[in-house]
Parts: sequence; structure tokens; C-alpha cells
Amino acid sequence: MNRLYLKTAAALILSTLFTAAIWYLYYKTYFTGLILNDAMDYAGIARNVARGQGFISQYITPLGLAHHGIPQPDLWRAPLWPLILAGFQKVLGFTDEASALGSGFFFILTGPVIFLLARQWFGYMTAIGAVFVYSLTPSLLSFSISGMTEPIAMFLMALAVLTVSNQRLKNTLGDWLAGGVLGLFYLARYNGLLFLPFFLIYRWHYRKKGLPPAGRMLLGFLAVILPWLIRNTVLFQNPLFSLQKYEPVMFTRLYPDYSLYLFTSKVEVGQFVTNHLDLLIVKISENWLLYREIALTDQINFVTGFFFILFVISLLIPFGKKVSGIKPLLIMCYLSQLGALLVIHLIPRLFVIFTPFYIIFAIGGLLKIGYYLAEKLNFRTVPHLLAVIFILFLSFQNIVGQKPPEMVPPDRERYSRIIRELASMVPNDQLILTNEGHLVSWYGDRFACKIPYSVQMIPEIQSRARVGAFFLSDRILWHMPEADPSWKRLYFQQPRELYGMKLVESMPFRGAIYK
Repeated sequence: MNRLYLKTAAALILSTLFTAAIWYLYYKTYFTGLILNDAMDYAGIARNVARGQGFISQYITPLGLAHHGIPQPDLWRAPLWPLILAGFQKVLGFTDEASALGSGFFFILTGPVIFLLARQWFGYMTAIGAVFVYSLTPSLLSFSISGMTEPIAMFLMALAVLTVSNQRLKNTLGDWLAGGVLGLFYLARYNGLLFLPFFLIYRWHYRKKGLPPAGRMLLGFLAVILPWLIRNTVLFQNPLFSLQKYEPVMFTRLYPDYSLYLFTSKVEVGQFVTNHLDLLIVKISENWLLYREIALTDQINFVTGFFFILFVISLLIPFGKKVSGIKPLLIMCYLSQLGALLVIHLIPRLFVIFTPFYIIFAIGGLLKIGYYLAEKLNFRTVPHLLAVIFILFLSFQNIVGQKPPEMVPPDRERYSRIIRELASMVPNDQLILTNEGHLVSWYGDRFACKIPYSVQMIPEIQSRARVGAFFLSDRILWHMPEADPSWKRLYFQQPRELYGMKLVESMPFRGAIYK
């Protein structure tokens, strides 16, 4: 038994070091700064947590102002990633690098969990191969330096499946632990609530001891998320409150794209669905068509279509109780998320939480079939050689089958001087109105509100918060198609006065500042 533990520990350490080495090389080669807007928002919330100010968001939308003025508590994001990121910022400072290293930390941590899951279901060779392929997958490496929630969500989803299904956790402690991990997943991604019933059913069936194991798991889940539910209830009278509740209304003919966030009016989602069911049906059909188009691509699977096809084939092949029991859980989680996103908005990156399972089942299924054929054909000396060849082939195919990584210049460089100027002229208790809300809020360390739908709505923002300055950048010409054309006209006209604000600087090919 000790020898088995040592073997597992050595394999875990070596595979983790391999993943860490690959991540470091990728980080040093390709990281240029935060690229995605959401990553800047998470970083800004984390900075306020690190300062002891709580979950305060400095990036604000007009819809958010309809619910709360400034300083504004986080109305949108799940709290776990900003909370953990605050720890990295405490050590590394309020920098883009802190976000990248936080993402990388969870990318690396996911490797050992993949190893343990693959070993549990298919054996050591699959475990080694799965970590090898995972560590070299281009799209996952891209997420690993993004500052986004994808790495922590992947880690917690894989860990939740491990804790709910591991033989050594088939006990009372395991029930509580499985619920707690799933609670953490919910605090990283709100769609964890969708998965809860399927995890509870699996635990009830897996433990075969009636309802108490599932009950303990549910209590463990609630114990972890309860503080956040209380916070939401106190602030918004709704334990599950998030601005994301409005997204079923968006991407429809009445509110194209994310345009509802540009309005200060609240919409009753249930009433909208009742009155405009036809628009929702059109939206669902459009999302379904998009899903069908990308279902077998790395756009949504983050591995090549070949991996996903092997994964589906493996689901159909009986591999014994250890493997077969988990399949319905994965399928129901996938289908429930797909169903929800068809109604809300199909965001492909949210499916990255399933990518580790595609890798494990694709390699494990292929090796099982290979071993079976080798045994039938009496090729006793070649199975491990075949396994190595299969793994190398799959990894090579996965790398060359995806878009090669590239260095993306961050937008902060284009507007760095302007952001510094805005921060110097606006005190931290006032608001900067701008179409560059994420950039200004994170790099300027100021409250920054996204421009409303039209120029004529500026007074509505001024009535809800004190606007210290207004910055309209040149990206308004192409970056916000959901906004009214009046913003483009304003960019070209640049009047000397605008709703009580005076033009203080006009910058060719950069924009204008009003104060």
C-alpha cells in the first residue's frame, strides 16, 4: 500500500511540475497584460477587497445605477475569484501580473485533479497522458494567463466531480466535503446552482444509504454559500441577486446585444417573457443554430473536434461501474448548462469546465480499446508502446488543430496617458462617464460608468451619481454597436459644452475629455 502511495505521489509531483513548467514558458512568452474587459472588472473588485473595502465594483453600468449609487457593491460577479485574487494582489501588488499568476495557479492546480480523476477511472497511463495533453492545449494556456474565472472554474468543477465520486471519500466527511466544494464552485460560477440537483442525485445513488448522504452534501453546499446569500438579501432583498438576471431579455430584437445594460430602467423579466415569448423563441433558435455550428470545434470545446468525438464515443462504451456511473452526471450538467445558455446567451467559454473530461475520456477510451484489441490479438508486449504513440498523436493533433497562440497588445498602452490625466482630475468619490469603463476603472482606480444608450441620456446618469468627467474614445466608432449612433456624431462634432461639462481636451484619433 505504501508503495502505491509513493508511486501516486511521485507521479502527481512530476506531472504538476511539468504543467507548471509549460505554464511558465507560456506566460513569459505571451503575457502582455490583461486583454479581456471582464478580467479588469474582477481585478478592480479584488483591489477593493484587498484594501478592506469589501466587494465594491468600480466598473458601473447605467443599469447598475438603477439599483445602487456609488460606491456600488458588486451587483454582477460571483465573489470567489475576486476574493482569492485579492490575496495575490496583497503579495504582488495591484498589477496585471497578479491576475495572470492567479489564473496560472489554478491552471496548474487542475493538473493533479485531472490526474486523480483519470487514474480513478482508467489507470495511470491515461492519467499521465491526460495531464500531458491538458498542459499543452493552446486554448487552455490562453485562459491560464487571462485573469478570468475559467481556470478556477475548471479546477473546482473537476474537484467537485472527484470529491463526489472518490472511493476514499465514500463516507460522512466526504458528503460534507463534496457539498462544500460544489458550494465553492457556485461562488465562482453561479451556474453551479444548475448542477446541484444532479450532484445530489449522484451522491444518493453512489452512497446507497438513503437520503442522509445527499442531505449532508446539501447542507455542506449551503454552509459555504450562506454568507453570500445573506449579503445579497441585506443589500438587494434577494439572496440570488445578480444583474445577470436580466440577460434572458438581452440579445432580442427589443434589446439587441447587451444593450439593456445601457439603460437606467429596470425590466420585469417574467413579464417580458410572457409578453414577448416569440422574441425569446427566436433567440433560442438562433443560439441553437450557433451551437450546432460550433459544437464540434475548439471554439466551444477548447480541444479539437476529434477529442470531442472520442469523448462522445467513450460515453457510449461500457467501461465498468467506476466510469459508467459518472457519465449521467456529466451529461446532465452539460445539457442543463446548454439549455440555460440557449435562453440567456450562448457564451462558448463557459463550456471550458467540461474540457478536462473530454481529454480524460478521449484518451482513456482510446487506450481501453487499444488494450482490448492488443489482448485479443495476443500482442502482449506492445500495449504501453501503443499508449505512448496514441497520447503523442492526440496531443500533436490537438496542438496543430487549434489557432496558434499570439501576443495581443493590451488596450491600456493606447490610452495610458489619458487614463492618468482622468485620474488626476477626478476625485475618487466621483464618476467618470466613458465608453472605456473597464480600462478607466482598473488602470485609473476610479469609478467609471459605461455610457448610456444615447447622448441624450447623460442627464439620467448625472441625476444618479456625481459625474466628474466624461471621456469618449475613438473606439466608439466600432466597439459598441449596441449604442445609439448619436455617440458617433458626438465624437466627430465635439461641442464646447455638453450638459454642463466643458471640452477640456480634444485628441485626434483618441477622443475627447469633458469636465
